[in-house]
Amino acid sequence: MNNSATSLASQNIWAAIPTPFQAPNLELDEQGLRHNVRRYISVGLRGVFCNGLMGEVWALTNQERRRVVEVLVDEAAGRLGVSAVITASSLQETCELGLHAKKAGAEHAVLLAPTSGPRSDEQLIAYFRHIANYVDMPMVIFNSATAAGSPLTPTVFKELCEIPQLRLLKSTAYETNVALRDAACNGVIVSDPLEEHFFDSYVKYQQRVLYADPEPYLYQGPGNTPINSYIEMLDKGAVAEASIEFEKLSLHRAAFNKWVMDPLKTGHMPCAALKYWCDLIGLVGGPVRRPLAELTESQRHELKNDLISCSMPGLDLIETA
Repeated sequence: MNNSATSLASQNIWAAIPTPFQAPNLELDEQGLRHNVRRYISVGLRGVFCNGLMGEVWALTNQERRRVVEVLVDEAAGRLGVSAVITASSLQETCELGLHAKKAGAEHAVLLAPTSGPRSDEQLIAYFRHIANYVDMPMVIFNSATAAGSPLTPTVFKELCEIPQLRLLKSTAYETNVALRDAACNGVIVSDPLEEHFFDSYVKYQQRVLYADPEPYLYQGPGNTPINSYIEMLDKGAVAEASIEFEKLSLHRAAFNKWVMDPLKTGHMPCAALKYWCDLIGLVGGPVRRPLAELTESQRHELKNDLISCSMPGLDLIETA
């Protein structure tokens, strides 16, 4: 593997994080964000990526997006990597957010593969090349599947791998991921972000980086890190033992799919459920911003019971507080 991928290959787990807001004014909760950084470190994350879909990016001003990056990097103090989604409504705003992330000390700029506007193969390549040259920092592309399939074809991705700043493709175009992996070159990594796919991705496709959705901090607590445990077993070649540990998380995955992934697949953003889940296990979630609505009392009760049935790390502390 070439040097371009070293920072992402040195450890396994990155996770998408929410943006905590204060009640009732819905201002950015900087202290809550700092608290969460300490928790992410305590469960062994290599890094986090912010200002994405799970972070309610559509509800953030560009100034708030900058501040989120600054707070994360400051509190992490080198103990946790920070990747910042920089995609904005215009190319210039995207580049400006990228320059800010670079100056603030983020490790990677994350770009969403365009699904609207100019998006012929030639235009997609030109788009990513322009930003990479302008910002000139390590880059991650998020290839989020749409009803039409994968925004990036393997042919386009192979050419994008020639961009020296590109480190990783996070791809939820699951039916295309094998072809994207085959197209990868120059040390660029393809990461299927779903934790429930990771065992197979590791064993069948040698995926060593879990550039994940929220599962790593939702399933794990300080001193109870089953994802880390089965990955360590895989790293040691103990596949059978890792499989047993992996299967122990089946109830967690069922809850995650019910409250996060299944709504997301229908276009319903699950941030209210994600944030309440965070609140229950000792992270700071807080309220959501419009147009999202909070969970009803009935939904909150149902989610809490689902997590209790999983013996969720840290939830016993919240229940007895």
